[in-house]
Formats: sequence, C-alpha cells, structure tokens
Amino acid sequence: MKQHDVVVLGGGPAGSTVATLMAAQGFDVVVLEKEHFPRFHIGESLLPATVSIFDRLGVHEAIRSAYILKPGGKWLYGEKEVPGDFAMYDRRASFKKHPYSYLVERSTFDKILIDRSVEAGADVRFGTEVIDVISENDRIVGVRCCDEAGVESDVLGRIVIDASGLRAIIPSKLRIRKLAKPHRMGIYAQYAARPTRDDVKAGWFIGQMFYDGWTWLLRLPDDRFSVGTVLTVERFRKSGMTPTELLERLVVENPLLNEGMTSDRHRISDVIVTGNMGNSSESLAGAGWVAVGDAGYFIDPCYSSGVHLAMKSAEMVADLVMSWPKENPVEPSLFVQYQKDMRQHESTVQRMVDAFYVASRNTSVQKMVTTCHGGYFSRRFVTFVGGDFEANRRYIARVRNYCRVVGALFGNDPSRAPENHPHYLHEPSNVAKRRPVVDSGSSRN
Repeated sequence: MKQHDVVVLGGGPAGSTVATLMAAQGFDVVVLEKEHFPRFHIGESLLPATVSIFDRLGVHEAIRSAYILKPGGKWLYGEKEVPGDFAMYDRRASFKKHPYSYLVERSTFDKILIDRSVEAGADVRFGTEVIDVISENDRIVGVRCCDEAGVESDVLGRIVIDASGLRAIIPSKLRIRKLAKPHRMGIYAQYAARPTRDDVKAGWFIGQMFYDGWTWLLRLPDDRFSVGTVLTVERFRKSGMTPTELLERLVVENPLLNEGMTSDRHRISDVIVTGNMGNSSESLAGAGWVAVGDAGYFIDPCYSSGVHLAMKSAEMVADLVMSWPKENPVEPSLFVQYQKDMRQHESTVQRMVDAFYVASRNTSVQKMVTTCHGGYFSRRFVTFVGGDFEANRRYIARVRNYCRVVGALFGNDPSRAPENHPHYLHEPSNVAKRRPVVDSGSSRN
C-alpha cells in the first residue's frame, strides 16, 4: 500500500496551512476532511500576526478583497472601554509592517485556504471521515477512513498531522485529551442588520464583559453580523432557556448587542452551541503523529487567538517536517522544541484569559485595568492581543498576578452576580455537547 509523505486530518486553517506549504515544496500530501466546503464555522476575528502567514501562503490578496479590515479590538468594561489599536504596538511587535487584520466569514475564508492547498498540489478528500487510527509497533502509521458511499480505506503516511480541531482525533484516541475548568461554552449566530456604532462601522471587534462571561459583536460582509456569548456550562445547565431564547434575549437587553445593530435586525442562521470549549492534549506529538491548532489545545475565544495559533502551529510543524530527510521516518524528537514553544504560548494566553475572567467578576479589578490602561502598558497589551504571545510574557504574568491579588483582597461584587445584574443572562437548560450542535428550537429567517 502506498505511503504518503503526510496525512493531514482536517481541512480547516491549520490543515490547509500545512497542506499548502508542504505540497508547494513537492511533498505528497493527503488531506482528509469530513465536511464539504464552504461550511459554517465560528472564529471570524483574526490577528495581525497572522497576516504574514497569509502572504506566505499566497492568499492575502484574496482575503483583502473579500473581507473587512480590522484595525483592532475593544472591550467594554461597564461604562469604560479598553481599546487595542493594532497600530499602537510596542518595539517587539512582529506585525509592524501590517498593523491590521480582518473580520472574515469563516465559510468562505476556509474555502480560500483549502482551495489554495488544492492549487499547490495537495490531494484533498472532502466527505471523508476518519474512523480509526492505524498503529504498528506503538507508532501511528496512518488512519482508516470512510467516504460518503460507505467505502472504507486505509491511508498511510510517514507522519500524520492531526488538524481535526476540537475533535482531536489522535489525542482522543490515545486518551490524552482533557477539559479545562471551569467548563465554558459558546452560543452564537448570524444576524442581518446595519451597524450603528462608529467603531463597529470601522471594523473593530467589540466585546462586552458581564459577570463571568462576555458577548461579542463583529461585522461581516453584506450587512451581516456575528453575534455570540461565552459563559460557563454550569450556569448553562441551571437556566430554563434554550440557546435561541438566551441569544435573542441578549440581543434585546445587552447594551452592546442592542445598541450596536439597527433595530430591524433579524437572525439569519441557526443558533449554534459549542460546549466545553477549553480543551488541552497532554502531549502534542508522539511516534508518527503531531497535533496542530485546536487538536493541540483551545483555551477561550476572548482574545481571538484560535485561528492564529492554528495557522502558526501548522506553519511551525510544516517547516520542521520539511527539514527532515524524506527517506527517514519522522521521529518525535523533531517536535521537542515545538511542544515547548506551544506550551509557552498556551500558558501565556491562559494567564491573560484568567485575568480577563477575574476582572469580569470584580469591579475593583476592572477599575485597576481601566486606570492603568494607556501609554507603555497599552503598547505591550496591543502586542500581545495582536498575536505576539511571547513578546511580553513576563508582563502578562504580572497582569494576571495583580488581578488575582486585587480580586482576593476585594472579592467578587455581589451586585454584579447573575441574579442581581440586569445584563447577565442565564444559560439554557440543554446540556452542552463536546462537538458543535444546532439548537433544535432555532429557525432560519
């Protein structure tokens, strides 16, 4: 049976990045993708540190012409704002030549990326589901898959790159996948409307914090919006609302969502629920395999880090595998530094996410953050949220520690707890799944 150079599980941003880079250099690459593109996906807000990867892949012009320029992101802390203007970076920023990114529609964005993989020479097999992993002598040598006609086949490779997202096919098979605590979930949909806020019109990502959670509002092409919320699964289970009821109540009562879109807004997609968003694999590589993107770990979407880490990790792995002699099996030792670097990224982003949620529960921390924001500290923050997660690692650690200390000293503000705060909405009663599901109570308008 033929052995390919690379078998890639999943055709999203991570999988397509690996496939394009390696196929363009003459490697025999097979991509196994369960869905057909275009398909709906979340994660529309991108970071400027990713733009250089677009250039390398040869897709930047297609992205530039199709989507909305994103100059930065902004968080609403009650009545105050914490802006992150990408042009206000510090001296360490990697994105000085392009201090901007894009708000994209993932269905067409992902198709641009995977079409480029096909153009580069990758064998992309849509409608093909991976059903098992093939091992020999404790080494993964390929996968068994099934096409839409029900025909099963084996696909072998010198290296299997798991880019299957939250499914994390290989880590799940090896039982090295774990959930982060507290378990959080996302509820989201698309709405048709026009922007009413100037910052939304200008392409900014806008997020609004509420008690232990947040909402987002971002523009998409053709007078549409991505609208959603992230909150804990525990509160989700205690609520008497469906996901649709929750999101539509947010649109009516949450200041950002209510005031950021015109009053003639209406939902144009199903309401999607992604449960247990925080996941991490105990190892990112082993004999015959390596994980990239969400298959390695996913923390929280509050800093829009998902697509960047997916594509960055894929770029790192592609470069490593291309440096390895083609005639030799790819050994786990090749990925030692990769794992160290990715774990460092994970811990840095996790620290900032921790600080974010401490602030969501504590008004004293919010006052500290908004008071200290500006000048030197803002530039370091912007470099971080632009995608350079290592550039200011010690600064991020200090921010997290300061937030924890202030939070411990003053405690959570009971006036902002769910039962007392008018803009905190309880979660729906449906139990969240690990894979995205469509709310049965939703409808297409």
